[in-house]
Amino acid sequence: MSLRPSRTRWFELLAPREELAWVVETLARTRSVELEIHSDSNVVVNLPDLQEQMVEYHHLAQRYQEYWKHIELQPEMVSGMPAQILEIALTRLRKWVAAAGPLVKHIESLRAERGELMLVESMLKVDVEGKMDYSLLAAAGPSLAVRLFVMPPAYRLKAITGNLLYCKCSSEQHAFLLAAGLPADLETFRNEVSAQKGRMLTLPAWLHGRRESALGQVHQRLQRIHHRRTRLRRQTDAMARSYKLAGALGDISRLEWFLTHVTALPISANFAWVTGWTNDLDGQRLPQALADAHAHAIVHYPPAPDGLRPPMVLQNPWWARPFELFAGMLGTPADDEADPSRLVALLVPLLFGYMFGDVGQGFVLLLAGLLLQHRWPLLRILIANGAASMLFGVVFGSVFGREDVIPALWVHPIEQPLAVLAVPLVVGVLVLLLGLLLNALGAWWRGELRHWLQVDAAVLVMYLSLLAALFMPGSLAVTMFGLGWYLAGSLGNIGNKPLARAATALGSLVEQLMQLLINSISFVRVGAFALAHAGLSLAFTIMAESTGSLVAGLLLMLLGNVIVILLEGLVVTIQTTRLVLFEFIIRFLRGSGRTFRPLLIPQHVIATRE
Repeated sequence: MSLRPSRTRWFELLAPREELAWVVETLARTRSVELEIHSDSNVVVNLPDLQEQMVEYHHLAQRYQEYWKHIELQPEMVSGMPAQILEIALTRLRKWVAAAGPLVKHIESLRAERGELMLVESMLKVDVEGKMDYSLLAAAGPSLAVRLFVMPPAYRLKAITGNLLYCKCSSEQHAFLLAAGLPADLETFRNEVSAQKGRMLTLPAWLHGRRESALGQVHQRLQRIHHRRTRLRRQTDAMARSYKLAGALGDISRLEWFLTHVTALPISANFAWVTGWTNDLDGQRLPQALADAHAHAIVHYPPAPDGLRPPMVLQNPWWARPFELFAGMLGTPADDEADPSRLVALLVPLLFGYMFGDVGQGFVLLLAGLLLQHRWPLLRILIANGAASMLFGVVFGSVFGREDVIPALWVHPIEQPLAVLAVPLVVGVLVLLLGLLLNALGAWWRGELRHWLQVDAAVLVMYLSLLAALFMPGSLAVTMFGLGWYLAGSLGNIGNKPLARAATALGSLVEQLMQLLINSISFVRVGAFALAHAGLSLAFTIMAESTGSLVAGLLLMLLGNVIVILLEGLVVTIQTTRLVLFEFIIRFLRGSGRTFRPLLIPQHVIATRE
């Protein structure tokens, strides 16, 4: 169970201007968005402008996509208009191209060399006689030239024009012809081979020796090319990470998807940019709602723009949501404050039920909550309070003010008032301790735990030791230890004017301890109101019995229960609210958060539902 509120997420949505009303209505139906305009978010986006920017991307992709295709896309969708987002992504691509371009050219030159060497290797492998000394061929020139011609295997060599010396061999994939002659004759033959989809290669100058030696040289050179290409690819990948290509390509991919799939609109249509906050923290609800509504829109969740304060979301289960009212009376909890709603959902019914313990009257409250909750959701609190009243009605043995219907599971309040007063006092101490511990939790979240340990923890120790001194006077020694602890922690941060600051610290300490002790005693009123409730119910019971008439007695009991439910119910509600707010929640809640106010559903939608 998390008591910490969550920040809402910033969302940005791109939608056709013609569908803006429908898209906003769809968002409102989710009850999950609060619209907020920032900077130029109300400016329309022109589709042709985006497409012009996409032309540059496609040009770069055609040239360099081979070096991007293995990158896993991670859209960032930084805050801004679509044209700005696309320009940011393109800027990253340009920087990567400027840095990695020379490496890419080197990689491609190595790839071309590798392709030619693999053909030379294939020719050497089928040169089964191996009598050729390739050192002589490499040294030929300048009047005599040697070229290797590679042709499709189905190529049939016709009569060779010119004075050429040649030898030929074939593999399953290629036909090879090694020719020597005058450069002009070789060029003429090259044109003939090109017409038959063949090509001419120049033998490497470093190739020497016979077949086996030449094969070894080619193999070594291919290995060096492989290692060099691998190192260069690693460098280009490192540059891709440095320039965040995964995010840039992801952003472009999402915008390209939008431009491609919204095909029903004319090319000149304008698009609206909708921004705001959402409690769709997992990023699933809004896209699903838009998809279900067949809205042509794309939504994403970039970081919130600087200077904007996010609303807070109280993530409570259904049974605790009505009790968010109590924290809201002091303000919305920030993400460094504890949300007490779940604790209050237990504490409020217990306090109310103890003061208003009656099975019959509690059932009336529970029934009223069940019947009225749909019209006034806040009255769901009556369900919990009524159930707690019924529970304590069994404990006190009271049914519609009568204590002779069922036996008391514990005591009748009027018969043992001291016990009824003592239990709330103990509960009050526990509630105050819980509030102080939640204050420590908030200090930890804010990074102020050290100060809490130096000062506030000492106050907690003194409070507990003073309470313990009522039963063990020796506990006052712990109080003195706590006093020293408090002074040491306070004087360590006072700076100049130590005497004045020390006096201020002592005054603050006395005030805090007096408040805690008085607040502890104030919980006795819970028992006092339990006695008052029992006494008022008993008074009406005695008056009904003294009438001597069954009908009059029943009417008087009915009137008495109506008065008790209305009057006592109101008074007990006020006292419960006061105790929860000023003895518990105020100990740790500053209410510095911003309330999340969802976009209201259009009236015609509400009318349709009703």
